[in-house]
Amino acid sequence: MGRIIKHEGGEEQRMETGTARRLKAFARGETTWAEVEGMTFEEAKAIAQVGCDLAAAGRLEEARILFEGLVEGNPKDSAAHAALGTVYQKLGRVEDALTEYTHALSGDPRNPVALTGRGELHLRRGERQGFTDIANAVEVDPHGETSAGRRAKALVKAITLVAVEKLKEGAPPT
Repeated sequence: MGRIIKHEGGEEQRMETGTARRLKAFARGETTWAEVEGMTFEEAKAIAQVGCDLAAAGRLEEARILFEGLVEGNPKDSAAHAALGTVYQKLGRVEDALTEYTHALSGDPRNPVALTGRGELHLRRGERQGFTDIANAVEVDPHGETSAGRRAKALVKAITLVAVEKLKEGAPPT
């Protein structure tokens, strides 16, 4: 994992290569596998776009494999965790989706995809955490610049309409 350099007097010294340094840093948990491989942000973004395109085309298993690879290569990538959560959600893997969304939010608490996705799943279970996540998603993207932000705003409107109807009927809102 390195070159041996001879100095005057016959003394040998091992010189580490860049790869050896990166591997040792990976082993110590200081870098990700993507960094060892030299993957750039632009390359990761291009791969993620392919995953999004696959998911949009209904090729969810292929998208899953791609996003699982991105997450494995860079576990610190909140966007990749959120995208994998979305694919898991579409595949009906609710617990896996919740895990990925939560992991994404631990790295980026303002990720609208993770907030909206996790909020939807909690709402479907009747859990109040869903309201909090959806409200936070709207706060993060108040103008609906992302599809997740627009979905969160639509959910807030729908929840509000249901609550208003229940009030009109005299029933306490849930």
